[in-house]
Amino acid sequence: MRKSLIIIKLILITILSLGLTFGAKLIEINYSFFAVCLVSLSYCFGLMGIGMLLIRFLIKKNDSYFFIFCVLFLGISYSFSLIICHSLNLDSNQGFKVQLYLWITLLIIGLFQAIYFWLIKNNQESTRLINEKQSYLQHSFNALKSQNVIEFLQEALRNTTNLIQRDPDLAVSQIEKLTSILRHLLQTRDERFVKLGSELSNAKEYCELAEIQLDNKVNLTINITHDFNETKIPPLVFQMVLDNQIKKFASSNEKELNIEVYIENKKFVVVKTSFLTSFKNNLKNQQFINNLKQRYQLYNKASGVSELSTADDYFVKFPLVIS
Repeated sequence: MRKSLIIIKLILITILSLGLTFGAKLIEINYSFFAVCLVSLSYCFGLMGIGMLLIRFLIKKNDSYFFIFCVLFLGISYSFSLIICHSLNLDSNQGFKVQLYLWITLLIIGLFQAIYFWLIKNNQESTRLINEKQSYLQHSFNALKSQNVIEFLQEALRNTTNLIQRDPDLAVSQIEKLTSILRHLLQTRDERFVKLGSELSNAKEYCELAEIQLDNKVNLTINITHDFNETKIPPLVFQMVLDNQIKKFASSNEKELNIEVYIENKKFVVVKTSFLTSFKNNLKNQQFINNLKQRYQLYNKASGVSELSTADDYFVKFPLVIS
């Protein structure tokens, strides 16, 4: 925006300077065209400079300072105009016309400066609101991450306690996988981005842990080439998606859950799950999608999160994030 305003400012100065120059020649001022053009440019640049200095001084103040800006700009600019008129030694008729030209120029530049003042002020306010929104979203995001880790830990410890009583050897394997998953969650929970490759490795551990806990088959197929391992996604997204799918699986009568992960159009990660009976007419699934979108709002990517159900499969799609 500022670049466009600078171009407009230069064009405006050029047009007004030429207008003043030809206006001065029309009233037959006894100065060369070059001298008049130089004075006109100096006057227009001077007014613009005065306006910019005032804006820089007042822009950090409250909106009520706009009135002060107008008064100061008109007062200083008028004094500047009188100095130019007196220095030209014009007769009364020529002086009146020159002052009229200068006032018209002053008002045009003043209007431009007023618009510039409000644009900068509004842009500053918009930036402040965006920063506040980003801060709020970050706090909400951190709260969700903490909640997910706590819930996962509580559920895992409960299952581990039960498994120790039934099968101590299998419980040892579960604790090893649980330790690996928790290490990953704690290392990445405060990161803005995580690598897709590390999230996929953790997803494998998570599915293997779920298979032990549920005593049912969980098949995870990853159809993603190594080229995408360094791409980024928000932390704990896979944890959230898999947790939603596995909870549905745990509450169903199914004995096997098939999960496939792949890349779509080099921009999206798709998690395809065999369609469970418990997915149908489940209003809680909308809350899951809303939470997932909230995570992506920090990256302005919420619109890229979507879900789709078919007769046999359930799809969740979320975008890769370019850091």
